[in-house]
Amino acid sequence: MPWPRRNPPAATTAGASIGRTAQQIESESFAPQARTWAPEVFDHIEWRRFEALCEALYGQAGVRTESQSHGADGGVDIWLYLQNASKPMIVQCKHWSRKVAVDEVRAFFGVLKSHDLERGIFATSATFTSEASSFASAHGISAQDREGLLKLIATRTPEQQALLLETAYQGEYWRPTCASCGIKMVVREPKSGGSLFWGCSNFAKLRCRSRIQLRAAER
Repeated sequence: MPWPRRNPPAATTAGASIGRTAQQIESESFAPQARTWAPEVFDHIEWRRFEALCEALYGQAGVRTESQSHGADGGVDIWLYLQNASKPMIVQCKHWSRKVAVDEVRAFFGVLKSHDLERGIFATSATFTSEASSFASAHGISAQDREGLLKLIATRTPEQQALLLETAYQGEYWRPTCASCGIKMVVREPKSGGSLFWGCSNFAKLRCRSRIQLRAAER
């Protein structure tokens, strides 16, 4: 679902619209905040908020959780330590708009085996292909898409649901986080011209080249 623009781009003399400047994008929050849980919440937030939301959701079940905000994670976004369980569970989160394919779930199964674990959760803000769902079901992986996550959220108390919504919309929830450095990204323009993009603010200091394409509503 596209995000509504707070201020529409100016129109050219020919009647066509032009994209916004980096300064305009930096100064505006594009995503509205939903007051209750709806599928659009997943579209409003960036990947790090999605991971934090998943961790809070599973933690509400009385499970001890561990995660890291950025950097190499070996394919594990969240560790879940269940009471009276001899081994933990692992979670991989994908804040995607496209379907999760079977290859991604198969790779997660490889991560499970590398840790000698039998069970895991693959959570996505999108959906799974039928092949991916079938593979997950056959290999001890709980495939939770956006509909499944919303159903799980609906089982929580009103107070817990409010806390989850607060977690999702914490801080600059719409601004992407650099996966390498764990800091918020800034809008950049290629020196040679071209489309604006989200780039790591550590580029000048650490030469971090992480970048994310702007979503349609941000342009």
